[in-house]
Amino acid sequence: MPQWAPDRNWSRTLSYDLCIWDASRHQALPTSRDEAIEMSERLGALDDTSNPAFVEFGEMLVQRYEDDPQARKQNASANAFWGSDPRRTASACRSAVLRLSIPADDCPRQIAHAVEAAAGLGLVVLDDEIGMCFLPDGTIFPEEDREMWASILADMKAGPGDPAVEKPDSRTFWEKLGGELIDAVGRGNNHQ
Repeated sequence: MPQWAPDRNWSRTLSYDLCIWDASRHQALPTSRDEAIEMSERLGALDDTSNPAFVEFGEMLVQRYEDDPQARKQNASANAFWGSDPRRTASACRSAVLRLSIPADDCPRQIAHAVEAAAGLGLVVLDDEIGMCFLPDGTIFPEEDREMWASILADMKAGPGDPAVEKPDSRTFWEKLGGELIDAVGRGNNHQ
């Protein structure tokens, strides 16, 4: 299972999928990550009528973009931020699971907005890429990922750092030494 870190290169994939379902509508509140994955697969195969909670969720996602100055600064529109119009995606959903495909380049911000909006509507969110599940009451599966998620949220809320402030080098001694050796060898092999 890949580790989720704020500095992960999200652009390796074109989109990132979140699976959202209405636990009250389908009596499907998981008790573990494995159960959440199984429920997502099972419910995703079920046809359903339009879900008013999904429609409201889509509206909330657009509003969250509008209320997020950092998102507006980095993206020209809500559609660019979300990868498509979440209102249209939610309205068109005829499955028990709403699949929200978001751009992979800055997805922790979108995931945070989606999780918060979903919780307010009683919806369950499964991060289909790494298997994190967010319940409406704030429970996270697997539980050991709670601290990592809190750290990601704190970094996101802190905003971008001051570029004038130099960040400490967090590499180990061996990583620093190896990097310097590679740099020295690279400079020594500069044949022009």
